[in-house]
Amino acid sequence: MKKYLLTPGPVQLPKEVLGAGSAQMISHRCEEFSSLFKGISAKLRLLFESESPVVILPSSGTGALECAAVNFLRPGDEFISLSCGVFGERFREIASRTGARAVSADFTAGEAPDAESAAALLREHPEARAILITHNETSTGVTVPLKDIIAALPAAKRPLIMADGVSSVGAMEALPEKWGIDVLCTASQKGLMTPPGLGLIWLSPRALAELDKRGCPSYYFDLKLHLAQMTEKSYANPYTPPVSLYYSLDAALEVILAKGSRDWFAKRRRWASAFAAAVELLGCELLVKDKALRSAGVTAFSAPAGGSEATRKILSALGFETAGGQGALKGKIIRAAHYSDWGWDEMNDILTAIASSIDADTKDDSYLKTAQQIFNGN
Repeated sequence: MKKYLLTPGPVQLPKEVLGAGSAQMISHRCEEFSSLFKGISAKLRLLFESESPVVILPSSGTGALECAAVNFLRPGDEFISLSCGVFGERFREIASRTGARAVSADFTAGEAPDAESAAALLREHPEARAILITHNETSTGVTVPLKDIIAALPAAKRPLIMADGVSSVGAMEALPEKWGIDVLCTASQKGLMTPPGLGLIWLSPRALAELDKRGCPSYYFDLKLHLAQMTEKSYANPYTPPVSLYYSLDAALEVILAKGSRDWFAKRRRWASAFAAAVELLGCELLVKDKALRSAGVTAFSAPAGGSEATRKILSALGFETAGGQGALKGKIIRAAHYSDWGWDEMNDILTAIASSIDADTKDDSYLKTAQQIFNGN
């Protein structure tokens, strides 16, 4: 039975990535590894359209978020947290454990923080050291208009913008330098189509200057120790890295950049739009009503007659592994991810399985025709 992994991380990997990960080990202190690391950095600069450094950590995405928090926040600091789901709340909790105090704004599931609310909070709390925003909220399938929010903030008095890009980078446009992000955290196992185990942190010049003013209470996550190993002469990690994952990440970035990242993002967007249109025609309800906020990485929907969990069980038995709801949405929604490099044949399989699982009238294939038109860009 053919299986499809539709969870929002880990994701099914391209064959190029699977092959690269099976390469023989090399020393992480040799020139070959340094060249591999430098090549990855060059590709990340293309992806982010920026020359600023990207630190690669042996960690999950949560580790990258914690790394950001312990390097830039201290006890007594105040930070603004904008959240519209479970992962926004997680970023807030991670930051709060540094002893910094959160000024929180929570938004309804399926909706997103907006520029006006962010600007108003900053006016009320002008001493805030940072603003924490989750770019893509995996628990609800919402993509937050991060670019617009940052643009609405006064540049002269703007605190550090610390963004959770764990489920956005690689699947959608995330241009930290152009948008004004200072710290962008992500991970290997979602949009970057690599096995779990790597956390990545992009740093702006402003963030780099801030690092020089502060010590870090963590040894393992001290960004200055990592940056000191990334010199023009040689790139290395201060500690033993998962070498196989570097090979895999290098191959995944090659896949994403092969025809240009903008084309790649457009393909991901067409997939998500086609999928959303089809499940809606099948009688499912989409959690995110505003099309402009729908994620290119994951779609959240509920099956007819409250049958989301039953539908998930049927799909799993057929070989289609989805994710359920989290927090208050547990048992109420299905989350299907779109990170893998699939074509129309795979989408046809997935949509047909969903139709069968909710006992839809499969003789009426208008949902497939509509999806295919959108997928093909028509």
